[in-house]
Amino acid sequence: MKYLKTLIILFLLASANTFGQYYNGLDRRIGATPTNQQGPKQPTPKEIEDSRNQQIEKQMLRLKEDLKLDDLQYIAIKNEILKSYKEVDILLKKEFSDEDKNNQMKAIQENTEKTVLSYLNADQKEKYMALKTEKPKKKDDKKKKKETEKATESNN
Repeated sequence: MKYLKTLIILFLLASANTFGQYYNGLDRRIGATPTNQQGPKQPTPKEIEDSRNQQIEKQMLRLKEDLKLDDLQYIAIKNEILKSYKEVDILLKKEFSDEDKNNQMKAIQENTEKTVLSYLNADQKEKYMALKTEKPKKKDDKKKKKETEKATESNN
């Protein structure tokens, strides 16, 4: 009888172990995937807002240094850029065609730029326009640099 009880306990422990591994996402079979695997985590609205604020803060610090903005200009331009980011987010959530969205985004950008320029003096406007024309050149330079790096890597 003692032998039978020991055998039953061992059988139950082995069954519980197998059951636990299989249904706890630890399936040990070859080629099996875990049952409780999760996909990539979607950012929460708070994380999106924090990310947007960090981007705007970096952009504003660069503008403040380059254009020598005073505090009033800094706050006004920052608020305008925040407003335009939110308008773009709302626009992207709406169900329009891509062409309509692009046209409306261009309109938002133009409106924002006009408002930003209204806060700047003549000297600052010239520097702002120079920065604006310089930005696409930097992007083109980065693209060319990446292409040459890829070309040299593929040759090696």
